[in-house]
Amino acid sequence: MGRFKEKRGFTLIELIIAVALLAVAGTVAVRLFVHAHVNNRLAADIDRSVFYGTSWIERIKSSPGDWINGNASALDPAVCELDTCSYIVYYDEDWNPVRGGENRPQEAEYEIYIDLFRMTGSDRLWAIELRTFKIEPYPLDSEPNREIHSLSALVNVTGEVTGP
Repeated sequence: MGRFKEKRGFTLIELIIAVALLAVAGTVAVRLFVHAHVNNRLAADIDRSVFYGTSWIERIKSSPGDWINGNASALDPAVCELDTCSYIVYYDEDWNPVRGGENRPQEAEYEIYIDLFRMTGSDRLWAIELRTFKIEPYPLDSEPNREIHSLSALVNVTGEVTGP
């Protein structure tokens, strides 16, 4: 009777505490993974935004008269807003242009706003403002239409240009 039993295995309380600690650690690890994934996606979106934004600015600089006059045939897939020098280009989730984006914005994941305006005091100097937005929020983010990136440039328009 004087002998103590040897204790073997874990008690139920020890198992519950171990499982709870593993659950907390697992939750933290998953949350860190999701944040890393979102940050990676944001970095890739910024990279694509810079690439496409620079491309659009170069298109504008190559034929600024078309853009200022709103010649939509030369600007596809850009959507010209009437009576302004503003354009919208819609892209899907893989950054492919959405043709006819004004009729199908629900298919778009990203949008690039391009605004052209004449600089004060100059008839030939125009500013280009380009802003890229993600339409749907990123995971763990509640902000829709989040601005990803913006670019600005100036273009010197030669010859007669009609515009705003």
